[in-house]
Amino acid sequence: MIRFLTAVSFAALLPLSSAAASEGDPIKGLAIAQDKCSRCHEIAKGGAFKKMPPSFQAIAIYRTEPDIWSRIIAPSPHAAMPDMTWTMTSAEVQDVLAYILSLDVPVSQQTP
Repeated sequence: MIRFLTAVSFAALLPLSSAAASEGDPIKGLAIAQDKCSRCHEIAKGGAFKKMPPSFQAIAIYRTEPDIWSRIIAPSPHAAMPDMTWTMTSAEVQDVLAYILSLDVPVSQQTP
């Protein structure tokens, strides 16, 4: 039953993925990330560039927008990441996505 509800929730949010970053607010996304994501992920621009769990900057540089969006909404069942479908609204997901995508700057070009 839970998998069915997750699939239905995921399907309902699918149309939002293509417009998500353009509709999201990266400033709000940072605040949400500080509250919901920073326990595990390095979320700061120019922060530690780690692999597991990946820093937000690593995610921005190495993953596509649709991949980032889908991993927020429905993380792999093998990942330790919680299912955000139950804790984030679609607007919050868009905001976090916009924040992550704002970090897509090569590390070599970062300003401290």
